[in-house]
Amino acid sequence: MIGYYLGLVVFAVMFAWIVWGPITWLLLSIFTPKALLDKYFKEPHFTLTETYMMRGWPGFLMRTAIFGWSLILPSLGKKRQIKETWKYMPRWYAIALKIFIYGCMASLLIVATLMPILLLFDF
Repeated sequence: MIGYYLGLVVFAVMFAWIVWGPITWLLLSIFTPKALLDKYFKEPHFTLTETYMMRGWPGFLMRTAIFGWSLILPSLGKKRQIKETWKYMPRWYAIALKIFIYGCMASLLIVATLMPILLLFDF
């Protein structure tokens, strides 16, 4: 009976991520603040080729991920010299980006932890 409920949890988490993850990522990418792009989306932070590639589909999704990770872990922005991104984005955007990234990590952790338990142990 425990396996049934664990299976429901894994399914619910995976389904929620499949439905809401791409939609949220797309919306965050579309509504990236102009001040943030004006400050960091140019040389020396990005090469000319990267700025060209990350302007359109699907590159702008990667740009959002880079800004998000530099917000969560500022040490990851050292190579690109991206510091204090939170100063150039509205508070709602920073909160939404943090919730999105933490949600991605949590859903991956839940599925990666519970899936082997479901497969290895027959409850």
